[in-house]
Amino acid sequence: MTHIDPAVEIPDDIVSNPALLFLYHRIEQILGIKAGSEALIKLNEYIEKNCGYSFIDNPAAYERLLASREHVFEISSLLTVNETYFFREPAHFSFLLDMLPSFEETGVRVCSAATATGCEAYSIAMLFEAYNRGRAKPLPYQIDAFDINQKAIKTAAEGVYGERSMREDGSSFRYMTLPYIKKLESGYQVDASLKKNINFFVHNLMDGLSPSNYHLIFFRNAFIYFSQRARSQVLYNLSCALMEGGILIMGVSETAGASHESLAEKNENDVFYFQKASTESALRAIFPVS
Repeated sequence: MTHIDPAVEIPDDIVSNPALLFLYHRIEQILGIKAGSEALIKLNEYIEKNCGYSFIDNPAAYERLLASREHVFEISSLLTVNETYFFREPAHFSFLLDMLPSFEETGVRVCSAATATGCEAYSIAMLFEAYNRGRAKPLPYQIDAFDINQKAIKTAAEGVYGERSMREDGSSFRYMTLPYIKKLESGYQVDASLKKNINFFVHNLMDGLSPSNYHLIFFRNAFIYFSQRARSQVLYNLSCALMEGGILIMGVSETAGASHESLAEKNENDVFYFQKASTESALRAIFPVS
């Protein structure tokens, strides 16, 4: 049985509907997401169609479907928001560009968590490519980019975007897109060469990531969709995935609401970020003392 937290405020139209109430708690448990009434209604219709029963007629059929990893990935498309565009929140990319010289000897592993349709991952790759252009010894980099929504990841892998993927926010980095983005009649196409160092995959962040694997994690503008319980789990998982001294960058409006004992909040040039607790030697490797 799904545990119900009485402290959680749930809209009356969900509380009064047994199917929606069940789905609200199971989705929060599986995905960490606080789903709204409209999304839950669509999800309920999807499950009824796929299992052939209403919740009242067969609650166990609902539970079996939600226990399926494949179905969970499928239903996530009904619950997640995938708005994204190139070089969103450009201050973060300026911050990353300033860091790159410190990685020249080691290379850098980056994670674009909850990447939606992948504009963030491609933006990071374009920044690395711009930095490497003309260098005798290019900086090695690898980007892992994932999302729970498999339709969004399919779009990311294809690299075809609509007109709104280019916006004024981020225009200061527009010059970096020129070698890699082709204008289409009604959108944009990312050049295939940009994908060589990006690994797109479907993943549920509630399940964790490879431990101590990344120098840098971008996890922006997704934290607000998680429940309070799930936020603690997400921050724990992200912290575990960072190397010692590694950096977590969240959305500009999200940093104030995030806190974890292993992540120290820092500020550099008005960019707020988190750094994983580290030995002094590891910190010096990332931020050498001048």
